[in-house]
Amino acid sequence: MTSTIDHLTQMKDLASDHGIRAVLIYLNGLTEHRFTALYRFDLEQLKNAFFFDRERPEVETCSDIPVMASYCLFVRDSGNTFVTMDSMVDARVTGHPKRLEVRSYCGVPLVDEEGRAFGTVCHFDARPLAISDQNVELMEAVAALISSSVGLRAEGTR
Repeated sequence: MTSTIDHLTQMKDLASDHGIRAVLIYLNGLTEHRFTALYRFDLEQLKNAFFFDRERPEVETCSDIPVMASYCLFVRDSGNTFVTMDSMVDARVTGHPKRLEVRSYCGVPLVDEEGRAFGTVCHFDARPLAISDQNVELMEAVAALISSSVGLRAEGTR
């Protein structure tokens, strides 16, 4: 079994050689989730910076959406990791506009030098899916690596 440190080393190399999207593709390969993405907060909009769809790998981006229409809202508001393995049985997302469309989600905050969340790295899928504690820990470690990357923040981010 590959350790978190080994995965992180591989992703640091990928980031420097091939960029952030290559890191997302690698992360996605460690889960069953269809989608892995990096979003940044721009006031009340969620701006896609990098995107990977395992079923359509040629698609490199997705539309921007209101923060309120995404589970990234929970990451932004708490500044912490948010996981739901099945939105249909998770009372925290009752009434959320994406509850029927996005059944599983794991998002970790991207944090600036002042400790403010300016975006997320997340896995999501239309199916209910579990995510291991090791994968969550790895996403948190990668978020710290990505947070130090230049060019992801924009004017108006929270």
